[in-house]
Amino acid sequence: MPCPPQSDCAHEASKYLAQAGAHVLLLARTKDKLDEVKAEIEAEGGKASVFPCDLNDMESIDAVSKEILASVDHIDILINNAGSFVPGSVFNEKEGILEKMIETNLYSAYHLTRKLLPEMIGKKGGHIFNICSIASLQAYSNGGSYSISKFAMLGFSKIGRASCRE
Repeated sequence: MPCPPQSDCAHEASKYLAQAGAHVLLLARTKDKLDEVKAEIEAEGGKASVFPCDLNDMESIDAVSKEILASVDHIDILINNAGSFVPGSVFNEKEGILEKMIETNLYSAYHLTRKLLPEMIGKKGGHIFNICSIASLQAYSNGGSYSISKFAMLGFSKIGRASCRE
């Protein structure tokens, strides 16, 4: 499932999975955008539900996780794609950029996964895809705190995989 240039890979993955018969649960901060994606999926014969959620807010993640778990009997695939990019060097970027990048690019996936993973483990199945970036594999000069957060996301992915194999 290739992602077209300038597209949101989670958007494309959602459409692809819906075409394959999955009931896609869409999470994002902007309900209007979620409704647009849902309409696209349904126009192509798929099924989607929307769950507006600020993935930078623990209370919002907790509430939406409970809502999701109450509305479906299982979760087959979780795609963590929340992200933010601020270019710059770690030596001269504004104070607070690292914290913001970690909050959005790592903590959102970490907390949502921790809320939904027990259900997946209980059903003895499921897959989690954490959308990292080439920045998680190779540092580059203008990557700054973004690269740090994506290296951390890759580490989280590896630890998660190792932990779930037990």
